Amino acid sequence: MRGLSKYLRPGLRAAMPRAAVLTATERLGSITHLVSSLEYLARAKDRDWGGPNNWDVTRTGFVTRSPRLTKVLDLVARRDVTRALHVARVAAAAALWLPLPKGAKVAANGVLAGSQLALYARHLYGTDGADQVSFLVQSLATVARIGDRRPAVVDSCLWFIALQSVLSYTVSGWAKLPSQTWRTGRALPGITRTLTYGEPNVWRLFERHPKATRLLAHGVLAMECGFPLVFAARGRVAPLVLGSAGAFHLANAWVMGLGRFFWSFTSTYPAVLYASGPRADARGQRRDDTLPALCAALIGAFLTTAQVVRARRAAMVVAGRGDERTLDASSGNVLSYRRIGDGDGPVVVLENGLCATAEHWEWITTRLAERFTTVTYHRAGYGPSRAKADFTTDTAVADLVDLAKAVADGRPVVLIGHSLGGYLAMRAAHTLGATVIGVGLVDSSHPAELRRSARQAQGADGLTNALSLMPASMKAGLGILLQPPKWVDTLPAHVRELSLAQYRDHRLWSGAAREWKVIKGEFENFDGELPEVGAPMLVITAGHTAATDPVQIELHDEMAAAAPRAERHTIEGFDHDQMLSDETGAGTVAGLIERFIDGLEGDDAS
Repeated sequence: MRGLSKYLRPGLRAAMPRAAVLTATERLGSITHLVSSLEYLARAKDRDWGGPNNWDVTRTGFVTRSPRLTKVLDLVARRDVTRALHVARVAAAAALWLPLPKGAKVAANGVLAGSQLALYARHLYGTDGADQVSFLVQSLATVARIGDRRPAVVDSCLWFIALQSVLSYTVSGWAKLPSQTWRTGRALPGITRTLTYGEPNVWRLFERHPKATRLLAHGVLAMECGFPLVFAARGRVAPLVLGSAGAFHLANAWVMGLGRFFWSFTSTYPAVLYASGPRADARGQRRDDTLPALCAALIGAFLTTAQVVRARRAAMVVAGRGDERTLDASSGNVLSYRRIGDGDGPVVVLENGLCATAEHWEWITTRLAERFTTVTYHRAGYGPSRAKADFTTDTAVADLVDLAKAVADGRPVVLIGHSLGGYLAMRAAHTLGATVIGVGLVDSSHPAELRRSARQAQGADGLTNALSLMPASMKAGLGILLQPPKWVDTLPAHVRELSLAQYRDHRLWSGAAREWKVIKGEFENFDGELPEVGAPMLVITAGHTAATDPVQIELHDEMAAAAPRAERHTIEGFDHDQMLSDETGAGTVAGLIERFIDGLEGDDAS
C-alpha cells in the first residue's frame, strides 16, 4: 500500500504495477466486509423478532417466488450459521492483510464474495450501494487471483472495477443535476435535517451560510458529473478527482454515518489510477486494454442500432394510424386528429392529459363511437401534430376551440378531458359558450393543486426531474431501453405497438416537457377563479386519487361547482391512468359518459 503513494502525484509517468494495484484493491475492499460483519455481529437484535431483518418476516418475500431457494436461505438464516459466516468473513478480511500465498488469497476473496451473496437475503433491509460495490470488487479480485498468470485477465478485472466506479459516480451526478433541490443547494441542509442521516450542528452551519452551502452542493455535482475526467491527460488529473471524491465520502462518514461507503468506493481507486494512467510501467510491462476497447465497440454498435430503431419508431409515430386528418389552427400549429363514428347527436371531443396521446382513450372511443361522433387528437408537438407556436395554456385552449368548431360543423359539442385535459376542456368550454352542451372531467387537474396538495407538489418535483432527462435520452436512442409500462399492456391489442412507440419516442417527452415548464409555473402561482362553465358537468375521480390525496376531492368539488349542474362520481379500485387504460375502468368511465350525454339530450328534448 505504501508503494502506491508515489503514483498519487499528478505528474506520474509510468503505470502502477498490476500486482500492487490488485493487492491494494482487495485489501481496501476487505475493510468494507470486515466492518459490515462486525456490525452485524454486534447487532444480533436486528435479526430477532421485531427487528428489520427478522427472517420469519423477510422470507415471505422469497417463498412465493422460489420455494427451493428459500429452503437454502432458511439454512443460512439459522442463528448459528449466520454467525459462523460472519466470523469467517472477519477472518478472511483480516487474512488479506497478511503476506499469503496465491491459494489463500483466492480463498479469502472467495469467502468474502460468496458469503456476501449467501447473506444478502438474510440482511435484505439495510444493504446499500457500499455492499454492492464491495461484492463487485471482491468477486473480480477472486477472478484476478485465479488468473493472475495471464496479465490480460488481471487487467480486464481491474478495468471492469475502474469503469464501474466511473460509471457509478457519473450516473449519480447526472441524476442529481436536474433536481432543483441540488441546483439550489437545498439538498445538503435537507439531508442533514433528517432523522436517519441528520446532524444538527452541520444543519445549522448550512443554514447560516447558504452561499457556501450552494457552492458545496455545486462542487459535489461537478465532481460526480465530471468524474470521467480521470482519463484526461493520461491520468494526470485522476489523483485530484479521486481525492475530491474520497473527501466527499469521508465527510459523509462523519456527518451521515456512511462509513462503509468510504472504504467500498476507495477500494476502486487503485484500479481507476491504473486504468487512467500510462499503459507501460517502469519495467516496460504493458497494460492490456482489450476490455475497454471491446466495451467501446459494443457501445458504438448499440448506439448505432439504437439510432436506426429510433428513426423507424419516429416514422411509425408520425405516420400514426393512417386515418388521421389535419387542421391548421389559428395559432399556426398543425393538429392531427381522428374522427370516428357517425352518430347524429353531439360531437364528443376528447382532450388528453400531460405526456399522453390519443391512443390512451382507445377503450373509451371504441365504445362512444358506437353511438356518437367521437374525435381524438394529439396536442401540438405530440405524435403527428406539429408545434409551430410556443406553448401557452391560452394557445392550447385556442387549438382545442379551433378543433371543436371545425369538427362540430354547427352541431353541439361535448368536451371530455383527462388530467390536464380536464382543465383545458373547462377553459375551452368557457370560450365556446353555447356550442358546448356538456363537459366531462376524468380525474382532472386543478390549477391550484400544486399550492394546496402536498402530494401533488411532491409529485411535481419528480416529474420536473424526469422531464429534464427524458427528451434528450429518447433523442439519443435510449428509448430502446425503456420497459413497456403497464398501461400499454392493458390497452386494446391493436394500439399497443403504436402506443409503445409513442412512449419511447422523444416527441411525447419533449411535448410534455415544454408544456410542463409553463403549466408548473402557472399552477404554482394560481390564485384566481376557475372559469365558469355554462353547461352541465360530469366530474369523475379515481378511487386511488381520493384515497391517497383527499385534497383532490375538494378540488374536484370546486370544479363541479363551476357549472350550473354537475354529477360527481368516484370509481373505486382504479388509479389515475387505469381509468383510461384498463378495460374495466375505461368501460365504467365510458358508461358514465354515455349516461351523462343521454341526460343532456333529454334536457334538450324537454
